[in-house]
Amino acid sequence: MSKLEADLPLLASIVRARAPENKAILEALEDYELACAKEKDGTMRLDEKAEWSRIRKEVAAELERLISRQSKSGGNT
Repeated sequence: MSKLEADLPLLASIVRARAPENKAILEALEDYELACAKEKDGTMRLDEKAEWSRIRKEVAAELERLISRQSKSGGNT
């Protein structure tokens, strides 16, 4: 299971499907993947990893808001 599926188990597939069509979702997904990579970086101090973990969680919440907003508006772009 990827981090995205762990963080957003009900929305991960929707995020991945809509990202190519939606610039905001694509950018947030790219930020999420960057945060995941930084969080795994073995050369960082623990406090830096903790900050990237916080950023990953914030971006996951933003992805959730973007999908929710799209669903409420009835669009997928």
